[in-house]
Amino acid sequence: MQNTVLQSTEIVKHDGGKMSSSAYDTAWVARVTDQQGTSVFPECVQWILENQKQDGSWGSQILDYHDRILSTLSAIIALKELDGIRYKDHIQKGESYIWRNMRKMRKDNCVFVGGELLLPSLMEHAESIGLNLPYYVKVYERKCRAKLEKIDRSLWYSPLTSLSFSFEFLGDEVDVERLPYIRLPNGSVGNSPAATAFYLKHRKDEEAVQYLRRILCLRGDGSVMEAFPIEAFELGWVMYNLMLAGLYLEQYNEICTYLTKNLKPSGIGMSTGFPVPDLDDTAILLKALHRMQHCVDFSIIDEYDMGEYYATYTFEVGASVSTNIHMLDLVKSCPQFPRRNENIDKLIAFIKKEMHSPGYWADKWHISPYYTTSHGIMALSGLDSDLAGKAVSWILQSQNENGKWGRNGGTLEETALALQALMYYHRNVEPIDMEGISKAMKFLHVDVSSLTSLDLPDMWICKVLYTPTRIVQSSIASTQLLGGIENCG
Repeated sequence: MQNTVLQSTEIVKHDGGKMSSSAYDTAWVARVTDQQGTSVFPECVQWILENQKQDGSWGSQILDYHDRILSTLSAIIALKELDGIRYKDHIQKGESYIWRNMRKMRKDNCVFVGGELLLPSLMEHAESIGLNLPYYVKVYERKCRAKLEKIDRSLWYSPLTSLSFSFEFLGDEVDVERLPYIRLPNGSVGNSPAATAFYLKHRKDEEAVQYLRRILCLRGDGSVMEAFPIEAFELGWVMYNLMLAGLYLEQYNEICTYLTKNLKPSGIGMSTGFPVPDLDDTAILLKALHRMQHCVDFSIIDEYDMGEYYATYTFEVGASVSTNIHMLDLVKSCPQFPRRNENIDKLIAFIKKEMHSPGYWADKWHISPYYTTSHGIMALSGLDSDLAGKAVSWILQSQNENGKWGRNGGTLEETALALQALMYYHRNVEPIDMEGISKAMKFLHVDVSSLTSLDLPDMWICKVLYTPTRIVQSSIASTQLLGGIENCG
């Protein structure tokens, strides 16, 4: 089972990690043109044309208005620039969708990466090229100003900040003379296909073109993913999920050695070549290193300490509950962690404050409360029985009648997350009535290696929604192991 999700380090290094298609990024890549105004990547144009939904939108299977509006806006801008007459019908359907749903974005509770910068920039450009849209609806205007005021202009062209991942927000205000400083050695801008495509619209660069061609070759269907490469993110999180199920493999040592060699003074990020570390990936890796008896330097997390909580990134707007849950899990797992009891108390206080009254947590990196709540239960078990128990009760009470958990009658990922926490709690804290668990387990009798985007709807949050394929597969495989399911792949 584990071999279906835990690929060798060399394989993951070669393919860079697996992620679902992004309409937002694919449309940006389609906008890269030659001197005649023809798309350099016609396969991206074709993918956009073939993937418009019946309601006129583009985006994830799961309805989230930020995801749909941003993806649709990106797509119709691309089609308008390339041939507004030829693609008139697609454009008008997209415009109509935005008119009907623009105001509904205010109902979304999630905060998307760079959203407060990207949407205003795209709307401004859409108006300049004559798209028919509700420009009077100012969804992110104040948030955009607040974000830009927080970040010094001298950092806008630096590859060393998380802002580089959303570099396309600069729009027509880009300073072309400063562009050479933003690109990374792998050919990308911020490991982002959209940011790289924006860069290519203003500067010729064969290495950037080859970066995009590599992703298109790996995807094979004319689409690109939202971030690439993501091998450090993928390897660390697959280990995390399999370790939760008590599965320890010799291959972990190979992974830990590889990632340790690329550990920066402030930790690690989505890939070993990405110069912007984050605490979430770093905490997951440090826990794995400790479990595999590697030497761990805990001082690398000091700069993320904000006093009452830990930040995920520098310049972060709003703390992440799941990052702090993963920090608690790390501190709990490491008896030698500096000021261990003090940090545990601080983290539990923050996590308790962030709990919603019914007994669940929501977060900025995943739209499902089962992600954060499941991980919260496992981190809190053995530390705060009341808080963990309240979250367990919420999960049990929120099970759908069909036995699954989650939206639209339940999803594989959300069901696996709920079961992962319940079985962990059952084994390590106190027994739980197994009737609901047994009812749900039958849905996880699947071959994880065969799961596709139809089985794994996008629920992870970045600029738009996405699925880190192998990580979600490993979550399901972990639950299968905890539940004793055999012959599932």
